[in-house]
Amino acid sequence: MRGIEKKVFDFLEVHLATMIFLLLIISVAIEVFARYVLNKPLPKFFELSIYSFVWCIYLGASLAKRYNQHIRFDIFYRKFPVKIRLLVDTFFDSLVCAVLLLLVIPSIKYTIWNYTIKASALRIPWTYLLLCFPIFVCLILIHNFRDIVINIRELMGKEVRREEELPWQL
Repeated sequence: MRGIEKKVFDFLEVHLATMIFLLLIISVAIEVFARYVLNKPLPKFFELSIYSFVWCIYLGASLAKRYNQHIRFDIFYRKFPVKIRLLVDTFFDSLVCAVLLLLVIPSIKYTIWNYTIKASALRIPWTYLLLCFPIFVCLILIHNFRDIVINIRELMGKEVRREEELPWQL
């Protein structure tokens, strides 16, 4: 992955996700303290924790796809020859891309349409809360297209797969 692409993906999938995760931890801690120590729940922090959790899930899922670290049932998959595994990966990546390509425009339209609706406690437009899904769809599409191209090149014998170093194993 080239420098500028890596920085954009790192910002979205690592740095932004980390900041949102910290926001999640802080909002949950404040909500627990307010609810159980002060006996006064704070709906804004509860709502903030829900939305930050959803953002973390979607950004984390795209990061897992980027490094091919999703959990999978691969007992039989690992027994296949390399070329069969590449074909299987290419087929499923293509299938996911087809589904996500059908979802990208409607998800963006729906996200924009929800600008007039405000979150009940935070009073911010739902567009900002739902924006994680179109971002997720675009990131997964980019990662899948990259993997499809790499798999096809490897099937044709042109290039050996070079995995990007995992950031959590540095």
